[in-house]
Amino acid sequence: MYKSILNKLNKGEYTLRLSYNIFDLVGDGNKGADRAFIYDLNTATTISDYVAELDATNTKLTFKKITSNNLESIDLSRLVIVNDKPRVKDMYDLSGIETTNIKNIVFDESFKTYAPTSLSHFFAGCSTLETISGLEYLNTANVTNMYRMFYECNKLSSLDLSNFNTANVTNMKEMFYSCQNLSSLDLSNFNTANVTDMSGIFRYCNKLSSLKLSSLNTTKVTDMSRMFSGCHRLSSLDLSKFNTEKVTNMEEMFYSCQNLSSLDLSNFNTANVMDMAHMFFNCSALTSLDLSNFNTEKVRYMNSMFSDCSALTTIYASDKFVTTKVSSGSEMFTGCTNLKGFDSSMIDHKKANCGTDGYFTPGCAYAEFDNATRTLTFRYKGVKPAGAYDLNVESNNPGWDAQRANIKKVVFDASFANARPTSCCWWFGNCLYLTEIEGIENLNTQNVTDMSWMFNCCYALTSLDVSNFNTEKVTNMSNMFGSCEKLSSLDLSNFNTERVENMSFMFSGCSTLQTIFASDKFGTNRVFDGDGMFQGCENLKGFIDYISNSDKDNYEYANYKTGYFTKLVGKNGEKKIGAAGETLTTENLVLDDGKDFVAYDQFAAKKASYSRDIPERSTWGTLCLPFAIDQSQETECKFYRLTGIDNDNECITLESCEEGKIPAGTPVLFKMNENEQTLSISVQNAGIVKEPVAGTNVTEPEAETASDVNLVGSFTKIGGNGNQGLDKNDYIIGKDKFWRVSDLNDGKGVGIKPMRAYIHPANEYLARAAMLSIGKGDGTTAIDNLNAISNDANAEYYDANGRRTNGLQKGLNIVKRGSKTYKIMVK
Repeated sequence: MYKSILNKLNKGEYTLRLSYNIFDLVGDGNKGADRAFIYDLNTATTISDYVAELDATNTKLTFKKITSNNLESIDLSRLVIVNDKPRVKDMYDLSGIETTNIKNIVFDESFKTYAPTSLSHFFAGCSTLETISGLEYLNTANVTNMYRMFYECNKLSSLDLSNFNTANVTNMKEMFYSCQNLSSLDLSNFNTANVTDMSGIFRYCNKLSSLKLSSLNTTKVTDMSRMFSGCHRLSSLDLSKFNTEKVTNMEEMFYSCQNLSSLDLSNFNTANVMDMAHMFFNCSALTSLDLSNFNTEKVRYMNSMFSDCSALTTIYASDKFVTTKVSSGSEMFTGCTNLKGFDSSMIDHKKANCGTDGYFTPGCAYAEFDNATRTLTFRYKGVKPAGAYDLNVESNNPGWDAQRANIKKVVFDASFANARPTSCCWWFGNCLYLTEIEGIENLNTQNVTDMSWMFNCCYALTSLDVSNFNTEKVTNMSNMFGSCEKLSSLDLSNFNTERVENMSFMFSGCSTLQTIFASDKFGTNRVFDGDGMFQGCENLKGFIDYISNSDKDNYEYANYKTGYFTKLVGKNGEKKIGAAGETLTTENLVLDDGKDFVAYDQFAAKKASYSRDIPERSTWGTLCLPFAIDQSQETECKFYRLTGIDNDNECITLESCEEGKIPAGTPVLFKMNENEQTLSISVQNAGIVKEPVAGTNVTEPEAETASDVNLVGSFTKIGGNGNQGLDKNDYIIGKDKFWRVSDLNDGKGVGIKPMRAYIHPANEYLARAAMLSIGKGDGTTAIDNLNAISNDANAEYYDANGRRTNGLQKGLNIVKRGSKTYKIMVK
């Protein structure tokens, strides 16, 4: 309330002080301070502020902006200044008037420039509020918090939120809690991309009969507990666009939604949910629930989950609905009297299964063909729709056999991941026009025994990902990929064929097929029929090639040591690297700069190469390759090893690499020769290592305790977002200097590309300098002199005893160049 209005406005400049207290209503320390206006009657000093003004009846509150131009017409006794976190209830409290008087709130157009960051509790407790007009002038662009914004606005019958900007909002918890007179809400304009909490957002909106939620983005939401709790009149809900991947809490989500007769949750991802207590409590109109997509591996609370769902006859589920972590599951099925086999003495979570002693019903797998899109879609739901096809068993043809010539696309819906087919025989055989298979990772083949003719004669299929196939129980693979004429490669690295008995004509007629990746798990010990397995594979090559060995086409050559297979030994970026033979060997390993190199096995390469463009005005770089470098073949640069950090001179110290080969995986530094801007390294018959070796490991005597400084190499990117793998005291190279990570871009997003190295001091003492030059003094003098000497054909070399030598040797060297003499120590 106002404590005082001081001073009369005579000629001249005076201070008009509006002094009041704001009560800390929610315990967040949000108290107001005195505010002062300076009004100069002569000079009309500008005044500008945002206020809430009560009308004469105390039933209407108008939010607007006041300025010098309208100050004289304002009744200051009915004015409240809006603070940083405004609440309508605060406005009334400050005016000494009960909130129960309020009926109308108006936002004047002048208020649109007011930009709050929080609207938490803004209209909370306005139980008599009937209308809000001018909401388009409430600027929500910067708002992050809408917690309980309309809390207990019991008499509000409508809300126009079409102009709300919610792009920055993260909290919508209990936003419309107990808005008991709202019959509908249109949130189609809401941008909820950043919202994490929607718990209780519509709780106790017991007159809501419809909700438009199709545009809600729930990608970041973690809490949906009590979201629709107490929405007694809701007759339908479209949650088909809900993304629940990050949700951990669904407690009381549909609590007492008594008018819901159906609920489609087939798109719900519950893999991270831990609480489902009272989730469907008293949903008394539901007759069935399809939870066949539910994964409850992390759920701890299921108590009263279906309690008082008195009309519920069927709950469909899969074997992913488990109760292994449930600690509270009491009364889970209390009052579910219409469930098949219901026993009122057995109502806890132990009955939550599809077994003979459980209340659940297993879902069913089926396929549907859409003639308009020529798409065959596989799904797993509670009930098979009319016209859908059952899955086949054993070697029988599937029900969609008559549609083969019409099928252009196949889709495995996410729900199909819960299906466990036992046969894939002829599934796509003779689908001559099939060009695309989507979601094949949702095909779980762990129980499949027959894959014969599965993709036979898929003439138009150019790629096929079967890397997730579990083939441990398969016994028949005959003609599986036969006549897939456009496939150029197949990755069967995950195939375990220890039980397969028939592989006849498995790849026959795959005339474009060049590579089949397979591992040691691809066994043929039980095969009794493997005739023609590779017949007509004219372009296939593993250890042997088909063109030179066309008479060798049976299962005996289904291996990578002596046959047509290739073993997947690594990747460069997304490009697969294969090798074959008793000694795994690849023909030509070309490493692309900037792409990660990952090796699964050690192998050899008949040829290996790597190249890098050096940035302009740079001559130094770091390098770490998975094959040895023959220095005698590299003329564009010189290689050096790190010998330490000289903190006194803020530089690193180096020495030239000895002649010969730099071992594979060894990190080094290099300096490009003059006028050279491309590093290009190639070798013959190289051994390829899986990971880098430790680089220079230097003891630093200047440290308080002897510690190491390492040049650490990597075949993959290090750092970047989060600086993964880099310590704040590490150094990376740039513009011919080494820079401490913590001093680059505030230590954020710093990293190195693949095939490079960084300096890792063991402690902060060794990383005292923010920047390190290369060499002493100006950073390059010693190295440049050494390079000049090495390139001078007229230089004369002598050992410490004065004997002439052919070049630099280990130990002390005396070098004469013209009129100058140098002493050079080579370690």
